Amino acid sequence: MIKWMCIVCCIFLQSMLCFSNKVSPFNKLSPSIDSTGNYTFIVSGHFYGDGTNKSGYPANTLLANISWINHESNADFMVCLGDLFMDIKNDIPKYEMSLFKTLQIPLYNAVGNHDLTDNIYQQNYGETFYKFQIENSLHVILDTELNDGDISDEQLEFLRTTCEEIKENKYREVFFYAHRTIWKDHYPEMEGLFADNTQSITKTNFADEVLPLLLSISSSTKVYWFAGSLGDAPASFFYFEDQKSDITYIATAIRAMLRDALLLVHVSEDGVRFETKSLTMQNVNDLSSYDLSFWKQTSAEEPFNYRLIPLYIKNTFLSRYFWYGTTFALLIIGSIWLLRRIRNR
Repeated sequence: MIKWMCIVCCIFLQSMLCFSNKVSPFNKLSPSIDSTGNYTFIVSGHFYGDGTNKSGYPANTLLANISWINHESNADFMVCLGDLFMDIKNDIPKYEMSLFKTLQIPLYNAVGNHDLTDNIYQQNYGETFYKFQIENSLHVILDTELNDGDISDEQLEFLRTTCEEIKENKYREVFFYAHRTIWKDHYPEMEGLFADNTQSITKTNFADEVLPLLLSISSSTKVYWFAGSLGDAPASFFYFEDQKSDITYIATAIRAMLRDALLLVHVSEDGVRFETKSLTMQNVNDLSSYDLSFWKQTSAEEPFNYRLIPLYIKNTFLSRYFWYGTTFALLIIGSIWLLRRIRNR
């Protein structure tokens, strides 16, 4: 009797742990999946927009579409692929008011460099890598900032254990979420892409230690890896399917620009289907069209808006980096002038 009570308690505790992992740390909601077992989620990155957004609020293109997300998208939850915040030290109250309290579906985040200042994120929102199950899918949130792009130490062990769980439970698909495109360097054909996004100082351990784990599960479970650091980009999407490994890599992010669009992922017994949704009423293509060929042939530049010149000037003079550089340059010039005066005496 005691043995069976212990077994029941263990099962209960495990189920509670899975349930608690589903709770969004931002709005305390959990996914609610209907009886069909089919579900939809939204994924994108860089919710703060770009560096010109000094408001402390998320990107205007995102906030303008909250009603659509809540009432028309039919999404069960939403994943941000990092850089949720621009300045987490100061922006949390504005995000709480404008996004977290108005969003009616759970929100999760795979942290980016802008999300991590001191220990503020962890104190407010908890762990930065974890997993949760929905139906026959596993969702894995990773932290590519922890070791400058490496998945190592405790997080690597977490990934190993997760892959063993995937093989044991025979999940139909697994979705990995991270900020950096740490897989880029493994593929020579991606040379030159994402040139100004968040990069590691040296090559990461993706090819040597992470990819073998993915390959150990990709023969029986469909693997999707999302990243959210694109930098200046010709579109909000990048799509690459590795035919040899049967792993699909997708990068997606918004920048408070005309090109901004979100990715909807529809999951059912028949597989995974992607849908692109413009946030600015522009025409967008199917996800698969934003492939290597598209990225290599399409410019990331948008038409220059001369009305923004005063804003660019203001942002330059208000930037601390501008003054750091100016001060350093003046010190160098001053030192050279002083040395010349000493020599001429």
